[in-house]
Amino acid sequence: MKNKILVLGAGAWGTAIANLLAENHNKKIFLWAFEKKVSEDINKKKINSQFLPKIKLNKNIVAINDFSKLIPNYIFIVVPSQFVFSIVKKYTDSITKENKKKISVIICSKGFDLKKRLLLSDVLKSFFSLKKIAILSGPSFATLVVQKKPTAVTVASSNLVLSKKVRELLKSKQFRVYLNNDIIGVQINGAIKNILAIAAGITEGLGYGENARAAIICRGINEIEKVSIAFGGKKQTTLSLSGIGDIFLTCSSVSSRNYKFGFLIGKGKNKKDILKSNNTVTEGVENCKSLYLIKKKYNLDTPILDSIYKILVKGYPVNKIANLLLSRPLKKE
Repeated sequence: MKNKILVLGAGAWGTAIANLLAENHNKKIFLWAFEKKVSEDINKKKINSQFLPKIKLNKNIVAINDFSKLIPNYIFIVVPSQFVFSIVKKYTDSITKENKKKISVIICSKGFDLKKRLLLSDVLKSFFSLKKIAILSGPSFATLVVQKKPTAVTVASSNLVLSKKVRELLKSKQFRVYLNNDIIGVQINGAIKNILAIAAGITEGLGYGENARAAIICRGINEIEKVSIAFGGKKQTTLSLSGIGDIFLTCSSVSSRNYKFGFLIGKGKNKKDILKSNNTVTEGVENCKSLYLIKKKYNLDTPILDSIYKILVKGYPVNKIANLLLSRPLKKE
């Protein structure tokens, strides 16, 4: 493999992607970590003790704290969505236009840019041609990927050549990569499923049982589809790995940060206390703010997604919102 690869973000998912790339190609993979201790652990012990403890990483991962002088062919962006713009802008401001043209970016973060109220692909269009942008999404817990458990994901791009190149970089016997050209739908699914996972967790935390959780997930999928179509996504993408596949995983597993967060909210725990106790980002919390502001212009009826906004941002009591949802008039499916 002649191509130089940089992974931005050494959280669990970024580390898993770097490890997968290193395993596949037996070449140096550069992994940028914000925390100096994380990079030291990876370089000295080949373990990311903060985000993927007790899992030995490939020897070809090179953790770095400064990537300003690196000109890779591919950048995998795996930082929280609210930091994507600032990190990429700082980097692209420091390199020449000619070097920028050499770079393809793969967005692995799931969410919106809150300040700009944009999808991440729209944010990156300020710096790179759309033909140089791809999206990686789908049901993929980082720990299971590193453990080489079978996983299937989606790579979406308007550029089929780029999609195929990214697939070649990532694919293995255990890591199957399917192609899609609906970059809007894939991103919408990835961003909103985390909000739905919080709703599913709250349902469980309230003790409403599995029937209620199934109903919330089903009606939530309907809302995600509405939002995706309004943004210009394709209806069938909601039925793909990036849609229902990721929703099933995130909305039903205690390994899901967003589901676990919702469960604790349903149990009456304080939002700030829960977030403070986590050493990882719970994406659904930020995404519900962004989504609420972005989708206002479309006048969509999305009571479940709106309810999570009211609970997490406006501070409405969980039980009150749950009762309001249960009191809504019945409609056709």
